[in-house]
Amino acid sequence: MLISILILVVSLAALIQFAAFTWRAAFLTVATADLPEDLAKYITLNEFEEASAYERVCPELGTRVSTRLGSVSAYNTFLQFAISIGDSILPSAAGWAQREMALCTRYATVTLAQRLDRNQVVAAELSSF
Repeated sequence: MLISILILVVSLAALIQFAAFTWRAAFLTVATADLPEDLAKYITLNEFEEASAYERVCPELGTRVSTRLGSVSAYNTFLQFAISIGDSILPSAAGWAQREMALCTRYATVTLAQRLDRNQVVAAELSSF
């Protein structure tokens, strides 16, 4: 009985770790993507809250891909909490959290640029009628 519980705990820990690494890989793939050239000069966002506000205002016209910032917003909130407690306990963790928050901002900027690019394509299709 004890061995089966141990196997279950180890399996669940491996599943959680796999899910976290998969989410992180998808997050980094989007965050390191290039901005569309025609939009790169117009979109310069410095904070995640600013980027998420634009995301809430900008509609998704196409139905192909829907991007939400829910999990990244939760991660950003966790990082803000880590910074608030990390300054006094572990200063190097605060530096890591700042870099991660910059990645969250970059992720939101890239998703916003992709959304605007898709919206321009949909608007061009609609104007051709």
